Amino acid sequence: MSWNQFEYSTNNGKPLTLYEFVHNEQKYYRYTNADRDVEFNNVIWFSEAISNTGLSIGSGNNLEITLPSNNDVVRLFRGVPPTKPVVIRMYQLHESSNDFKVIWIGKIQEVKRESIEKAKLITASVASSFERNGLRLTYGRSCPYALYDHNCRIRQENYKTSNIEIMALDGANITVNLSGFNSGYFSGGYMEFYIDGIQELRGLKVHENNTIGILGGTQGLSKGMRINLYPGCDKTIRTCNEKFNNHLNYGGQPHIPGVSPFTIVKLF
Repeated sequence: MSWNQFEYSTNNGKPLTLYEFVHNEQKYYRYTNADRDVEFNNVIWFSEAISNTGLSIGSGNNLEITLPSNNDVVRLFRGVPPTKPVVIRMYQLHESSNDFKVIWIGKIQEVKRESIEKAKLITASVASSFERNGLRLTYGRSCPYALYDHNCRIRQENYKTSNIEIMALDGANITVNLSGFNSGYFSGGYMEFYIDGIQELRGLKVHENNTIGILGGTQGLSKGMRINLYPGCDKTIRTCNEKFNNHLNYGGQPHIPGVSPFTIVKLF
């Protein structure tokens, strides 16, 4: 029987929903609302107390998924959330059929702890990203580009400081051995590290001697861990030239006059 025949049958239909969570395109978490584990597409989907608010026309782009609070996906969002969004794919099929439908694709926006035993995932569909207003580039003295992006054109690999060991940490800052670097060199930059083989990034605040402040705190880091550091930029043409020798790609307009031509100046 086809999927439609099972779907509209009053006796033969045994609908199942499969939930696939993808972390950084590397690690997969697969669950089903069935009362036992299900083998589908040559992988095992584990039985879990999982449910959603349902899909309907006019319900908007949000979908809420409820999971046990000790679920591995929920644990990803304890403290500092993952660097990259966790993607969700939902499938619907019938137990006796190989046909399936993809009913939802989206990303987790946030996780709410509703009670001791339950957590709610707040998601947004892929279609919602098409409804956002586009960014418009405006003129200003400082550079509007993100450091290391396609407009900035700086190759971050050329400024990578590799295999730095964390000597100590206090929840907000880490202490490392940075001999040869002036204070402030890494301010506004970012760090790269790996947890279970998955890349994570974290922004850097103030760099003072061998101490660096970490945006979001030091959760997930540990003494002895090896990290990679990338310097930051304060968006001025002086830093762009002296630190990165990249002033030809500077996106700001440092010579804009101090008085706007649209400002009314009373002469009398």
